[in-house]
Amino acid sequence: MRAVVVAGLVVFHSAVVFASGTSWFINDPRPSPGFTVFLLWGSLWGMPLLFVVSGMGARYALRSRSAGAFLRERLGRLRVPLLTGLVLLVAPMFYLNRLGEPGFHEPYWRFWLRFLNPAAIATGIPARGTWHSGGDEFDPAHLWFLFSLLVFSIVLVPAFGWLRRPHGARLLDRLAGLTERHPAAALLVAAVPIMAVEAALGPDKNTGGWERLTYLFFFLYGYLLACDRRFEQTVRRLRWSALSGAVLASVLLAVAAKLVDPSGADPMSGVTPPVSATQGLAGWLWTTAILGVAGTVAARLTTPRPTTSPTGSSAHPPRWRRVASYANEAVLPF
Repeated sequence: MRAVVVAGLVVFHSAVVFASGTSWFINDPRPSPGFTVFLLWGSLWGMPLLFVVSGMGARYALRSRSAGAFLRERLGRLRVPLLTGLVLLVAPMFYLNRLGEPGFHEPYWRFWLRFLNPAAIATGIPARGTWHSGGDEFDPAHLWFLFSLLVFSIVLVPAFGWLRRPHGARLLDRLAGLTERHPAAALLVAAVPIMAVEAALGPDKNTGGWERLTYLFFFLYGYLLACDRRFEQTVRRLRWSALSGAVLASVLLAVAAKLVDPSGADPMSGVTPPVSATQGLAGWLWTTAILGVAGTVAARLTTPRPTTSPTGSSAHPPRWRRVASYANEAVLPF
């Protein structure tokens, strides 16, 4: 799922060129309504789903690692593609953009040193709001996900460690039991923090249309989902209910956007806290529905089969599993 979403981000960022209400280096003067709808729909669940899957991955990694080993592994997996992308992709992208401005004649080596200056990086990453851009201050551009995921992994390690201790394990057991007995209520309660953060702080165009702090909850929910099988089973049970609610909330969002900006030039203009809260609800429901459907498919694919061939030798794992295993490793460098 992680590989599918990351591959979809390539399509998503290409579609930004042809959609209305977007701010990109290149924009088609004749925006396409189809691409605009695709972007708005994809932004509701694409990055949230990626953070949920990353949270699940953190749980799986911590099952066989200490907190220190987990942090070293996260630094290796996230820091290398982040730094490589900043040097080889982001800095040249902003430099080429600046070359189009009248009177800009700075050589690339000087721009590169200023753009990637540690002091500029430290001051160019705000706690919330818009990333600095234009090349004079640091901007991770489309690599903000790697940076945010690295920060979340570091910040939440103490909480993850506590959940592995007896008190945390008992709390998880009670939460899983409540979720199993009251699935619909649990689904809506989980949406409340997401809706509250979006209403108070969001949205942010530069981080996938979501306030960065909201992703922290998606990441934490992913970790919790992987802690107890009952959470996953509940998500699968609720997949169609969540899908129905997601469609309804998305329709409400579309109507609200049309009322705020009848021209459709900027679907995110004049967004009010109730609209942002509705986006939070829609995003959580879409993410839950997709996880539920994917979990149901995965459960069928992983139904136990004979592990040996007629000759008694071990059978090879299914091709899809080998492809998924490779894609999971290759996705961040890609």
